[in-house]
Amino acid sequence: MLQERLHSVWVFLKLLSRNYVEDGCQSSAAALTYQTLFAVVPLLTITFTVLSAFQALSGVGDTLQSFMFENVVPEAVSVVQGYLYEFSEQARSLSIPSLVVVAVTAFLMMFTIEKSFNEIWRIREPRHGFQRILMYWAILTLGPVMMGVGIAITTYLLSLPLISDVTAANGFLGVIPIFLNSMVFTLMYVAVPNCVVPLRHGLIGGIVVAIAFELVKRLFGTVMAQTDFQVIYGTYAAVPLFLIWLYVSWTVVLFGAELTKNMGLFRSQSSSVLEPPLIQVLIVLNAFFKARQRGDVVTEKTIDALGHRVDMQAWHEYKSRLINAGIITAAEGGGLVLCRDLNEVSFWQLHQALPWALPNGFNEMGDDQWETFASRKLETLFDGSRESLNFNLDELFRQAKI
Repeated sequence: MLQERLHSVWVFLKLLSRNYVEDGCQSSAAALTYQTLFAVVPLLTITFTVLSAFQALSGVGDTLQSFMFENVVPEAVSVVQGYLYEFSEQARSLSIPSLVVVAVTAFLMMFTIEKSFNEIWRIREPRHGFQRILMYWAILTLGPVMMGVGIAITTYLLSLPLISDVTAANGFLGVIPIFLNSMVFTLMYVAVPNCVVPLRHGLIGGIVVAIAFELVKRLFGTVMAQTDFQVIYGTYAAVPLFLIWLYVSWTVVLFGAELTKNMGLFRSQSSSVLEPPLIQVLIVLNAFFKARQRGDVVTEKTIDALGHRVDMQAWHEYKSRLINAGIITAAEGGGLVLCRDLNEVSFWQLHQALPWALPNGFNEMGDDQWETFASRKLETLFDGSRESLNFNLDELFRQAKI
């Protein structure tokens, strides 16, 4: 039992490391570092503006900034706090056109983050128009408010005599940064990708990354304290250190995104009976066919139940191609539905609309009779004959006599 668990952990770690490299997370971390260098002051400005809009959180902005530099940024680079605070103070007194530029810079930062996350989840359709602006604004406003409320509640609790006299309060204070960072990372992993991310996966990813972030911060501070950057750069030593820390931070954050994604992929990636791509699409379409008969929509949970036979990492590509082929579409209340009668779509037409070669058959037969019929047709297929595959999908899934 223990050996099986250890083997599963090892397989998961190999999957995680392989996808981290294939998704170009190191390059994305470098791009986000460059973007953050220009966006950090606009982000601080928006944070102060949002928090000042809530009377109950007045004065929390300065506390939040001090908290961030004490608990998120290593001591070696916290000297930049004064410069950033001065810049953000000046930014808050800018004219309206200048503030618009500041807001655009912050939104471009969110665009880069969304693009990086969508690449990790392999999503081809980013958000558009008002939906994108609304999501960006929610992240930029809810993030500071969540941390501000957390700090306000913590400050109130620690002010109570019953708690302030307890010596364990110091240990409680050490957990606060991990708790608040967990909330922010969970919000990022669940809300930013343009797909449904299970809250459970996002929460686990957020907690793991918050703990890793704290460990890396301490390690970074210890290592940098032993270097001679001060000798080389003098008073400007904090600048390269700050850039290095930004890169390390984004590396950890993107690792958390990969961890969150791969928790949903592990079942399919570790399966030994994954079907060829065209067969996987057929299995997915059968789920849509059954949902239409029940009058239901297909959700991410429906597709996740097929994870033992369908590559969940390729699901977003399958969805994109089926939408572009005019076979499925998004339902108004959420989920996906068939938008075309499968009587009008033959197996051959489906094959022609997709880029994958015809398979020889199914790797492992399911319980449905349609799979037996389709597999027999594929096994006896000679030279890709169109006539052999000219049966429509509705008849296939109903298993009528063809």
